Order: sequence, then structure tokens, then C-alpha cells
Amino acid sequence: MSYVYFTKKYNMDVLSWNEILNNFDMSVKKNEFIKNNGIGFFVSHSAHKIDKLKNIMNKLNCNTAHLYFNITTASKTFGNHNDSMDVYFWQCQGKSIWKIENSMDFTLEPGDLIFVPKNIWHNVIPLTPRAGISFSKD
Repeated sequence: MSYVYFTKKYNMDVLSWNEILNNFDMSVKKNEFIKNNGIGFFVSHSAHKIDKLKNIMNKLNCNTAHLYFNITTASKTFGNHNDSMDVYFWQCQGKSIWKIENSMDFTLEPGDLIFVPKNIWHNVIPLTPRAGISFSKD
């Protein structure tokens, strides 16, 4: 089995809510693909356009970056799921719990990074309004 890696305070130069909302606004204005899973949960596939992320993407050897944010803890996320690719997630704002295969819990705060290998089941639960970036090679 592949392993999940968690790094506390990986990079504390996190995106501000202003940077997050500006990227989301740009995506909406350009009619780019936005996932919305109910009230207050959004995923933009254009985070790679945020200049501040280019250095992190290079360090992680990733070419894809998606912006995830919940503006309320009542928002539904994707529930328990797995991804078809390895994923890094960098928490920028707020706090969330990542439940890994129903056996491990990680609490992410601003600056923290978690690596979840493909096919590993996980569930993200926002504890506060939160935002972060997922990175992958695909």
C-alpha cells in the first residue's frame, strides 16, 4: 500500500482569501469549468494561473493545480472517494479534517500539506470555511 504523507507548516506563504476569490472570479468571467457540489463548495481548475503557485508546482513536480474552497461548513464536499492520480493538497485558509481510509485523521491548518496516493480512500470535512490547492502531475 502507498503511504499518505503529512507535512505541518510546509509553506506558510499561503494564498489570501483575496487571491483565492480573484482566481475564482477570473475563472467565472472566462466561463471556465467550475465544479459546485451544493451550497458553498467550489472547485476551479485554473489555480495554475496564480503566480504564487508556480514555485510550489515546480518543487512538487506537478503541472496541474485546482482551487478548492468551502464558504460554509454546511457545504458538502465529495464525501468518501478516491482519486485516479496522486494528489498533494496545500491548505491555505481555514481548517479541515482529512479522514484516510476510515482509519487515520489529519487536521490541516494554513500552510500544511498532505500527499494522498491514487486509489486511497479519503474524505475531507471542513471545520471552518476553508480553501486550498490540490496539485497533481495529471
